[in-house]
Amino acid sequence: MDNTPYPGQRWKDNRGQGVTVTGASVYRVKFVRDGYEFPCEMPTARFCSEFTLVETRTFTEWRDAANPLEKTRKLREMIAARREGSK
Repeated sequence: MDNTPYPGQRWKDNRGQGVTVTGASVYRVKFVRDGYEFPCEMPTARFCSEFTLVETRTFTEWRDAANPLEKTRKLREMIAARREGSK
């Protein structure tokens, strides 16, 4: 299995503290630690050796879950249903 980091994935360090990947390339990984507001960055090879993948989703699953058009459609449906319910 390919454990290449990509945005939205959850990883944890050897102490069990979680991080969320915010950006990734072949050479660098950007992430935010839980409870810490500032972004961190390190080489991809070091990141993969020091962190363990927590949430396993394929890129296609992540892409489908993060689809802004689908989110917009769902929000419009919720708004329309709310308007219908208040009539």
